[in-house]
Amino acid sequence: MKPVGWASTTVAVLAAITLMRASNAQETTLIFATTNQPTAHLNVRVHHPWAKRINEQGQGVIRIDVRDGPTLANHVNFYSRVVDDVAQISWGVHGFVAGKFPLSEVGSLPFEVVKSEQGSVAFWRLWKSGLLGREYNDVVPLYVVAFPQTGIHTAKPMKAPDSLAGLKIIAGQKITSEVVTRLGGTPISLPITDIYEGIQRGTADGVIQQWTAFQPFKLAEVTTYHVDTTLSGATAMVFMAKKRYDALPAAGRKVIDDNSGEAQSRQFGVFWDSVQDEGRQMVKALGGKHTIVTFTPEQEKVVREKIAPITAEWAKDTPGGDKALSTFRELLAKVKAGG
Repeated sequence: MKPVGWASTTVAVLAAITLMRASNAQETTLIFATTNQPTAHLNVRVHHPWAKRINEQGQGVIRIDVRDGPTLANHVNFYSRVVDDVAQISWGVHGFVAGKFPLSEVGSLPFEVVKSEQGSVAFWRLWKSGLLGREYNDVVPLYVVAFPQTGIHTAKPMKAPDSLAGLKIIAGQKITSEVVTRLGGTPISLPITDIYEGIQRGTADGVIQQWTAFQPFKLAEVTTYHVDTTLSGATAMVFMAKKRYDALPAAGRKVIDDNSGEAQSRQFGVFWDSVQDEGRQMVKALGGKHTIVTFTPEQEKVVREKIAPITAEWAKDTPGGDKALSTFRELLAKVKAGG
């Protein structure tokens, strides 16, 4: 014969299980396709901790399911994967989505952004201003970045740092391709994941790229000559599809919002500034076959004169470009001044 309290205990346990299942059923799960390998500095130091914070703060309400690697989404198709609801969150460079974000290229223009922290805050404020609105009809940025600017990295020493004449240079975006062309080189279009192989096989002589790419893509193994300068940039975002963001329960959206926005964009920029310097210092420490140079004042003057028309033509030919550029510069100046 079972104890008298057995039935009541069983009922209590079943009730608790039912309540737990009901609670879990109400929890919203969002797949975050990071596109990079688990050990990439971006995942280890930014994306994973961000998802962990949300999971801790949103227990029972919202959960981020992190999926690393390029299987679910990659550097080329990340945007369509989110819009098509294959993943609910991803991250990627605006310039890799052909024709979709022309005004957002403002943060990619040569010599505009020096520090990523400053540029990222200014870019977030530019998006919040509404000037970029129509480009984001289908998505909601959670946090953004204006990358540090690029230098030139080649497999062999260049004849002159300020000339790309006779060289095939990988350029991932339209503006970077224009820089290569105006400096006399031939731009080659390859995804960032194919840069290593492209240089190794001789398809390209080098790449215009940030130092930030050296750790995850091992570019120091295929380049030896480095011009440390600020030829162009890029903007990127961590984002959701608007329809998915709008459908979040209020409590879940609050957890997302509390961990996103300008503050997270600033920290994202701080991260990239650190990684830019880490990549530079890593190559310097290798010594040996690696040579790092900078422009002389005369060379920089020549380069600036050659590529200055890129910014002027962009502002003229991009609808709304002139206003976006002037506003971005104003916002950037305020951030630099501590505003």
